Amino acid sequence: MIALKKIWVFLKTHWYIPVIIVLGLIMKSKSDHFTKMLQITRDSYNKQIEDINKLNKETQTKKDNIHKEYEKTISEIEKEFKKKNEELKASKKKEVKKLVKKYYDKPDELADEISKRFGFKYVKTDSNSN
Repeated sequence: MIALKKIWVFLKTHWYIPVIIVLGLIMKSKSDHFTKMLQITRDSYNKQIEDINKLNKETQTKKDNIHKEYEKTISEIEKEFKKKNEELKASKKKEVKKLVKKYYDKPDELADEISKRFGFKYVKTDSNSN
C-alpha cells in the first residue's frame, strides 16, 4: 500500500519530466527555468515521501501500542480470573467441609445436599449387589 502511494506521488509530481526533457532537446536552451522547476519538483516529491513515511511510522507505533495494551489487559484478566477461581475453589472446599461435618453420619443426606448446592446429579448405588 505504501509502495502504491509512493508511486502515485512520483507519477503525480513527475509526469512532466519527460516533457521537459523533450522540450529541452527541441529548444536546446540551457535555461535555468527548467532546472529550477526540476528542483522544486524534486523537493516537493521528497517532502511528500517524507510525510508518507512519517505517517506510516506513526500508524505502526499506534498499532504496536494497541497490541501491547491488549496483551497487558488480557494478562491481567487471566491473572484475576485465576485468582478468583482459586478463591472460589477454596470457599467451596470450606462449604463441603462444613457439610461433611454436619452430615457425617448421614451419607445419603450429605450426597443430596452436595448435589443441591453444587449441581451434581446424585445416583444412588447399591454396594451390596456384588
